[in-house]
Amino acid sequence: MSKFQRCLAIIVFIFFEVYAGVRLLTAPADFSNSAVITFGVIMLVLGAICIFWALTMKGMMLPYQFGLALGIIHVVLGIIFIALSENIVYAFPAFAQIYGVIMVIMGVSKLGDYFILKANGLRRHWLWMVAAILTIVLGVLIFLYPYSTVEAAWSASGYMLLVSGVFDLFLFIFSFFF
Repeated sequence: MSKFQRCLAIIVFIFFEVYAGVRLLTAPADFSNSAVITFGVIMLVLGAICIFWALTMKGMMLPYQFGLALGIIHVVLGIIFIALSENIVYAFPAFAQIYGVIMVIMGVSKLGDYFILKANGLRRHWLWMVAAILTIVLGVLIFLYPYSTVEAAWSASGYMLLVSGVFDLFLFIFSFFF
């Protein structure tokens, strides 16, 4: 690969990184919808590849059946993600609530670990208590405020992508030209 091709690939990557960050900050629902559709297209392509692979393996029954089943599942999921992309995006707060419940369960588990570690005489057992309380509180906040949580996650992701893109641009400039 020539130096120009490497540079072009890096520039394209940086462009998409910054573009994704800006879109996440300015139109998170549209970006999410586009991401879900893109994921659906990727699933369709993977499904087609699996089905093609399965059809070339007709002589071997198990790989044929496995590849065909996997391909059909990918194609169906791809169609669902493309057709219902807006509904999937609107379900993100529900996913956040499920995640909040999971975090509360993990926090309770950490709390149990705290008592076990305290009983066994671990010197810094209180750190487990702090981690457990923080995990439980964060889980409850995510569960109670799913919309705000999703918005905060999109904003944080957008800022991180922008910062990462700017750093990548500086690294690119200094690596190739200085």
